[in-house]
Amino acid sequence: MNFSNLFCAAFLCIFLAFPPQLLDPREMPENKGSITGGNTYHNPALNMTVTLPGEWHFFDRTMYSSAESKQKEKEMLERTQATCKGALCGPVEIDVALQSPSAPPPVYAMFLTAHKLSDEYQNRERHPLKELAKIMSLGSLGDNWVPEGDLTAIQFGGRPAYRLIVHHKRNTTAKGFLYVSDSNGQVFLLLGTALKGPEELRLALERISFTNAAH
Repeated sequence: MNFSNLFCAAFLCIFLAFPPQLLDPREMPENKGSITGGNTYHNPALNMTVTLPGEWHFFDRTMYSSAESKQKEKEMLERTQATCKGALCGPVEIDVALQSPSAPPPVYAMFLTAHKLSDEYQNRERHPLKELAKIMSLGSLGDNWVPEGDLTAIQFGGRPAYRLIVHHKRNTTAKGFLYVSDSNGQVFLLLGTALKGPEELRLALERISFTNAAH
């Protein structure tokens, strides 16, 4: 999935004056995860749990996209997959979006995507996590987002990860926090976006936890 498309869903089109298309949790596949207590998100496929500020809901990330942009994204994906070679060529196993609050405009949003890796690409000596993180972050920022500093190695819930902080070129208060790590044989991208109070969201995301998760 293209990182810049996620940011469009998070900021560029978020001020449209219609109610968000919230998703019924009963209709969600198991690997989408669940929200308990209004603000604790758990994903069993990644053995991941994160408690977020405010009240959160699942939403359809394509709700802000026109039919034309959806078709273009589909065609671009098909072209990419036809010629793609590497770890991230397979289908996305997890693709979930949350926002807070449910009424527009949301202050926060969180996007989670994950690719299942073959045994070859789980070998971190041959395929370092940093190389995947570069592709999933710096390699797909688009034209409107500006990194604040470098791609940085951090511990994320006790796991090795890379973080990239960005802001919007025309609205520097619109911030994004991108994390790339792996869990249970999947490499994942977690993107948190904030229109205000970004530090509160960052601290919450970095208190993430993993239970009995294999690399």
